[in-house]
Amino acid sequence: MDTTKIDSDLVSKIIELSQDDAITSRPEGVEELYKEFLSKFPRNEITELTQEQYCLGHGSITDNYCRWIERGLQPIFGRYMPGTAKGHLLYLQKDGTLYKHQSLSDLNDDDALSYVLKIHQVIIDADVNVDITWIDQDNEVYDRAGVEPRCVMGAGRRARLISIYNPETILPISSTDHIEHFLKAFNVPESKIPPYNHVIRRLLMLTDIYQAIKKEHDLGITPHQFMSVLYSEQLGIKPSRISIYNDTNEELDELTISMLDNEALNRILYGPPGTGKTYCTTELAVQCVEPDWYESLNNDKFKRQKIKDKYDELTAKERIAFTTFHQSFTYEDFVEGIRASTNEEGQISYTVEAGIFKEISERASRTVTRNNISGLSDAPNFWKISLGDSEQKGLREYCFSNGEARIGWGYTGDLNSDISERTEKELSYLEGLGSNDRSSIKVFSEKIQVGDVLLCLKNKNTVRAIGIVTSDYYFDTSFKGLVEFHHTRKVNWILQGINFDIYALNNNTNLTQKTCYKIDRFTWNDLAESLENQGYSLDSQSMNSSAKSSNNHILIIDEINRGNISRIFGELITLLEPDKRKDGTDAREVILPYSKKKFSVPSNLYVLGTMNTADKSLAQLDFALRRRFDFIELLPKPELLDGIEVYGVPVSKILTIMNQRIEVLLDREHTIGHSYFWSLKDLETGKDRESELGNIFKRRIIPLLQEYFFSDWERIGWVLNDPAKDFEDRFIQTEKINPTMNQLFPSKVLSQITADRRYYINSDAFTTPKAYQRILHLDAATGEE
Repeated sequence: MDTTKIDSDLVSKIIELSQDDAITSRPEGVEELYKEFLSKFPRNEITELTQEQYCLGHGSITDNYCRWIERGLQPIFGRYMPGTAKGHLLYLQKDGTLYKHQSLSDLNDDDALSYVLKIHQVIIDADVNVDITWIDQDNEVYDRAGVEPRCVMGAGRRARLISIYNPETILPISSTDHIEHFLKAFNVPESKIPPYNHVIRRLLMLTDIYQAIKKEHDLGITPHQFMSVLYSEQLGIKPSRISIYNDTNEELDELTISMLDNEALNRILYGPPGTGKTYCTTELAVQCVEPDWYESLNNDKFKRQKIKDKYDELTAKERIAFTTFHQSFTYEDFVEGIRASTNEEGQISYTVEAGIFKEISERASRTVTRNNISGLSDAPNFWKISLGDSEQKGLREYCFSNGEARIGWGYTGDLNSDISERTEKELSYLEGLGSNDRSSIKVFSEKIQVGDVLLCLKNKNTVRAIGIVTSDYYFDTSFKGLVEFHHTRKVNWILQGINFDIYALNNNTNLTQKTCYKIDRFTWNDLAESLENQGYSLDSQSMNSSAKSSNNHILIIDEINRGNISRIFGELITLLEPDKRKDGTDAREVILPYSKKKFSVPSNLYVLGTMNTADKSLAQLDFALRRRFDFIELLPKPELLDGIEVYGVPVSKILTIMNQRIEVLLDREHTIGHSYFWSLKDLETGKDRESELGNIFKRRIIPLLQEYFFSDWERIGWVLNDPAKDFEDRFIQTEKINPTMNQLFPSKVLSQITADRRYYINSDAFTTPKAYQRILHLDAATGEE
């Protein structure tokens, strides 16, 4: 390892600190502790562990393997924080049953345990004297463990296992973020640092630096001692354990645990405004869609930002979709409806277009049967193609054997070339073609995408071959059999010589003689199942419709209670139930009213809604929706604002007492969420916080209270404790209003007016310390709370 680029002062400091016993010495008894661990869990007997010996959780024995890995070995190998018990793949739940990672849920308890132990064993058995970077590759781990691809523990767990069974060789650092931090401290360029999930490659790179420093300076320092020096305050490069992102919402800890114990496909987060419902959907969406990636994060300081980046990535890949319900949202927006469109000839046509729910359902369905089909797009389009006519068998054989698709009209020339480069004869030839022929050429050269599916016509009801497009269009004259067949694409013909009846799948519609056009009446999943039903197998695993797909999808519905549920979901509300979904115990499908196609909801699609209880209480929610969703309540958490003081008053106390008054006057569904005050966390100086608190009350709190109490200013003043304040300290003022009643009404009218209902907001109060201080005090004279 080249150490010339490492800061010499840093190396000198490491050498100095390595001689400091206060830093490098271990607590007494750790050697005996490690021997005890090895005696209980020798490296060659991990697959022999029982469920009781492996699992932690409710009712488990103290000496279980996971507890040792996570906590018992901390005095020797430092901290290891898997984040949640789910990082162990198996654990005992509160009711005594065994929690199993989602991908293991179809296995019985014994088989799930055997699977997990084999994964552990193969990593523990890795020979650190040779290349072990294969541990970063899930498929390599599966192959070496001799198990089917399901799941592997997170990156931190892999690093932990390697270090504790190889203490004399490998540095005991399991956080991939911390390893990256130290590599940067040693001036390793960011471009040279392995990717985030390649924790073993990162760990080996840092271990090489340790070995090089040790060798060059003849240091008698163990991996644990070197790790202790790196984390020492004296060296000054210790990673911070405090998040650099001020919007980290600690309520997710409890919420995530509750979600882990509940594998429901349909959930709604509900609560008053400002409690973090929409905020939480980011983390929960990533957790549902990429559970293994989520587990690898642990509790590192970059967690929130990485989750947000992952969320954006999954949204771009269309595995996460987001929509907001409103009063005008309809079934046609959500499921499917008829839309007008104009074709190339300017003629209006009406087509059935899928809504957001149908689109993501079809994308999720496609993942079940496409996993082992090389080159297939996540969302392939389907194109009928004719490779010559019935007599041109030589063309088809050439295309099938050479992995191509070719169509005629080659006298047009290369359609990739600029129009100015084509000859007048070529342009004239193209112009003279009929509209169907020109349309076929345009579709073939421009519209078809790599990853799409070609269905080669045999006759009006049957298909002779199916292929996956693997290249863009190009013009090729190498085929001499037919002079005009030069428009070409590369194709992987996955099925040839078949006699596949497509009539029923194509909605009882014949294929036409037009050379190339789009078919949009079915999905890849529909095609695969139809092929299987007729005896054609693409791949034994990809054709197994009951096989679990790790390619989860999620639809987030913000403000779900603001829409007309029965109108939006229609007949699909029943299909949301887990047992009614595709491959469920009571699987159902419906015929959609516009497309007349069969439709079912896939089992790898999560639906996550948010609901503001200030708009509509849970009791008012559509009963059909309530029965099919699990509800998770998010309430205000004033404690998240602990430590923030303005004018000497804890903001958490202000929020607490105001919410207690609102609960008495209204209900808890109309309380105020902590996020209304979240901007104060970003501010350090007293003046900035004072100004921001005034803005919060002026622009957010009082307008919200106006909405809650329908501008009943007296009750708004009660929430703010204005009656107990001096007049000038009140937010809502009713006295000294000009002009006076006597100046507005004659005496005859005044006798009929019982009270002056005029109120106004005292703008001076927003910058008055006592206006906030007296929110907490019931008696202005005594100051008692």
